[in-house]
Amino acid sequence: MNRQLHILGTWLSRLGLVGMGLFGLTLFAQAPNDTDGAQAPSPATAANQGGAKPTTTPAAKNRDELRQPVLGVAVDSARKSDVLATWVTTEHNPGETTANWVVKQSGEFGGRITNFTGNPGTWDSMVNMGTGPRLLEYTLQMHSPAHTGMLFDDLLFSNFGYGGDPNNVSRIRAQKGKLYSFNASFRRDQNVFDYNLLANPLNPFVSSPSIQIVQSPHEFLLTRRMSDANLTLFPVGKIRVKLGWSRVVNEGTSFSSDHQGTEAPVQQPTSNTLDIYNFEVSARFIPRTSLNYNQFFTFYKGDTFGFLPSPLTSSIFGVPGFTLSNGVPVNAGLPVNTLANQPCGFPMILGTGFYNPACNGFTGYFRNGNNRNTYPTEQFSFQSNYWKHVDLSGRLNYTDAEANTPGISELYNGFTSRNRVRSSNLAGSAIAHRTSLNGDLAATFFVTDKFRIVDTFRYDSFRTPGSWALVTANFFGANLLATPNVFTPATCPPPFTAATCPQHSANSSADVIIDPRNDLLEQSRAANTIYLEYDFTKRVKAHIGYRFTHREITQNMDNAQIQIFFPGPTAALANRGACSPAAAHPLNPDGTCTAEVEIDVGQDFFKINTQSALIGFAARNDKFRIMADAEFNWADNQIFRITPRQAQEYRVRANYKPQDWVNLGAVIRIVEDRNSTADIGLRQHDYSFGFSGSFAPAEARWGLDLNYDYNDVFSRTNICFVSTPNLAPPGVIGCGAPFLSGVSTYSDTSNFASGALTLKPWKRVTLGAGYAITSTNGNTLILNPIAPTGPLSYNYHLPTALLSVMINQHLIYKAGWNYYDYNEKSASGPTLPRDFRGNTFTLSLRYTM
Repeated sequence: MNRQLHILGTWLSRLGLVGMGLFGLTLFAQAPNDTDGAQAPSPATAANQGGAKPTTTPAAKNRDELRQPVLGVAVDSARKSDVLATWVTTEHNPGETTANWVVKQSGEFGGRITNFTGNPGTWDSMVNMGTGPRLLEYTLQMHSPAHTGMLFDDLLFSNFGYGGDPNNVSRIRAQKGKLYSFNASFRRDQNVFDYNLLANPLNPFVSSPSIQIVQSPHEFLLTRRMSDANLTLFPVGKIRVKLGWSRVVNEGTSFSSDHQGTEAPVQQPTSNTLDIYNFEVSARFIPRTSLNYNQFFTFYKGDTFGFLPSPLTSSIFGVPGFTLSNGVPVNAGLPVNTLANQPCGFPMILGTGFYNPACNGFTGYFRNGNNRNTYPTEQFSFQSNYWKHVDLSGRLNYTDAEANTPGISELYNGFTSRNRVRSSNLAGSAIAHRTSLNGDLAATFFVTDKFRIVDTFRYDSFRTPGSWALVTANFFGANLLATPNVFTPATCPPPFTAATCPQHSANSSADVIIDPRNDLLEQSRAANTIYLEYDFTKRVKAHIGYRFTHREITQNMDNAQIQIFFPGPTAALANRGACSPAAAHPLNPDGTCTAEVEIDVGQDFFKINTQSALIGFAARNDKFRIMADAEFNWADNQIFRITPRQAQEYRVRANYKPQDWVNLGAVIRIVEDRNSTADIGLRQHDYSFGFSGSFAPAEARWGLDLNYDYNDVFSRTNICFVSTPNLAPPGVIGCGAPFLSGVSTYSDTSNFASGALTLKPWKRVTLGAGYAITSTNGNTLILNPIAPTGPLSYNYHLPTALLSVMINQHLIYKAGWNYYDYNEKSASGPTLPRDFRGNTFTLSLRYTM
């Protein structure tokens, strides 16, 4: 049997299969002094103590037969929560000793049975568990006590989640004494996001027709694959070399939207790849000093493009298919509110059943722009405690990055009623560079055995020049059925009234827009922090400190467009937009008008000084530890309205262990932010409180874990907004027409509680039960009267249970149950309800050796 398991383990490790455990529970394991659960020293332990493979007495053999192994598992895909999770370990496995190796393995095979009711999009976004067989977990550990392994002395290969779960992970670690250490990992995540309130236009029921968007228009269905490998040569030598590589690939389908008169859905086949390479040399010739040089190279490749989805795909979101009288399909867009002229104020559907060609709509759309970004970075760092009373460390890195989009294209076909654009074609390119210099230097001066001065200086700066060159050609028509005319002197001669001339209106935009733009964004920041640390006793410490930060931000903009206006159906219509009035903009001989328009030209400069006061202390005894610190910030300027000028933060962490089997903890974090400027009036706070308790008597057959977290977030600031009809009275600040002033508020309180109980009522049986709940209550300024509060107020219940039966020393049968209950406390609004309930049952056999 053991030989068969060796063969099986080798086969699985070659295939790279992985698995995971059932629950985020660390189930009961008997303490060594429990006669029913005690275990003999493992072969690895005996070998490390200098002995050969130990003999087993009858009493020890009997104890091993009754041993209950640790059933801890990795992050649990079934639970979709790592609240109570721990990594799979072979530490307590009995193992097997060969001539050169101590080998430990564990594998768990089984399957899941899943059922749910409610919103499938929310279920997939939050749970995404299906029915089917699974390799739930496999771990292989090999150790050569005498360091006689040919390729490696230690090997750990761990996996979970393969066979259909949304998260799969494989990790491998290997090392060979002083020669090398190697680690690599692979992770695959299925990311589904279909929360139907995201980017939902919330179409009212009173519209004609009444169309509700049932799924998120910005849904994404992506698979992310993350790989990395790191090799360290001569890990304890005076010269150490590290080689590293990592890759992140996002592939799948996502959806966005584009505004051209109406907001049409855009389907986006997604393909993005990020590769990072790292080379490091570390030298340790000087006593107690390390000198390090790193070379990083990052390459990003983005090949995502977008197009107008088919009528069948649009119908998935609730957008019905419409057809013009000539048989051409038309997409009316996501917002359908005829009372607000979306996509039009008159009947969308004619009496004939065809789509009204005078309404806004899309008949075709495509955009593309492949991105290629490179980030080469060089870094030098050091650490030294060469001198008795001074510790030093420092780092300096430099990056010269480039982001290049050599070809941008956007093709639009449809009708925009406000300016009669019937189709448009945009083409061009964009490029940007970013040079950055970052560094820090820290020194600790040991004035006495109890008193230290710690000083840290940090500097970072970047400079990002960028430019684009875009050309847009617009073509005009009277409606969706009209064929847009191309302007030429032959087809549109003076007096420019022929039917073949472009069919402009007084609101039509320029026919040709030449759009060069150059931008420069740069920032420099310097910060110095000094601490005075004092040890009153070995168990009581305190510090005070001061930090000064200086930032300078500069932005230069130069965007002056050349706009060309064609005549038609009258000569006067060439003098529209930027070419109006006619007296100031004479026409060219061919009847066109050219204007240069400054879109965004100028410079913005910000200088911000921030001062911070720091204070803290730490105390401990044999049973109790506490750490507390506070920070007080003042700034003389800000860039964004929601950036505070005054901030206070308090943090407290405490741990109390009155008995060896009782562990209590608490965390408190309080943040207060202010910006009292009259036209901003910003107030924010974030209060967080957390408590935990773990109870596991050494000789008892039970264990209990309890956790509770409370979070209170609040924000209030003055805003300016447009409202038709007026939904709020004007406030005290001046916003200018057509804006109204008001106060935007956001508040949310959330409670999270969880508990896990493990019992061992019989020698071979372990029971586990857990329960977690997240409950939130919040509100915010919502200008749309039919918008629900959605995720601001909900309850999410996650009960769980597990039965484990030990068949023999190596084989364990496990049965588990997870329940998911998501319920929003408000009405669903003009969308499908997002609530769901579901069960996942997991059955498995776990083998350990």
